[in-house]
Amino acid sequence: VLYQATYDRTKAELKKAESRLIPAKSKHERHKVLIESKAISQQEFDNTEAEYFTAEAEIQACKAAVETARINLEYTKVVAPISGRIGKSHVTVGALVTANHLLPLSIIQQIDPIFVDVTQSSADFLRLRRSILEGLVKSNGEKEAKVKLSYEDGSPYSQDGKLQFRDVSVEQSTGSYVLRIVFPNPDSALLPGMYVRALVEEGIVED
Repeated sequence: VLYQATYDRTKAELKKAESRLIPAKSKHERHKVLIESKAISQQEFDNTEAEYFTAEAEIQACKAAVETARINLEYTKVVAPISGRIGKSHVTVGALVTANHLLPLSIIQQIDPIFVDVTQSSADFLRLRRSILEGLVKSNGEKEAKVKLSYEDGSPYSQDGKLQFRDVSVEQSTGSYVLRIVFPNPDSALLPGMYVRALVEEGIVED
């Protein structure tokens, strides 16, 4: 309510400034003609011109005040920057929040498409690479690798995924690295934190 009132007041001030500009401009135009014929003094013309320029500057200041008030009013509406599924609220209605609030109001997760991170043994990757180099396996190419997913109970996920990238570093404690796969998730069947298994088709044994 406070920011709405400030916005309304600044718009009213702008209208008042615009109304003051009309007579100031008309007087300035008349005096420009009169000064040429020496019908008025130079001081009187200078005063009229100063009033006109002041009225113009006042309009610009009022426009800036209106824009500032509009921005502040927009900040009173908390709008999500992304679309997705929102979790529980961390702040109750009526609680005070600030521009640099440390705790997020809530967490929104984009789940369509959804990223799935799975681990692969570095030893398996080395064996696959060796087989490809020896010609025993034909590589699909990392960008063409198809991925199928199954849930924790073994049932298959209906959509195929695509391999996005392979992590460049191996976790020393596990001897594995992360593969990131993107899956379409139109029905929100996959949720963050789910346990799944991925079958990545990285190569084909011909014949």
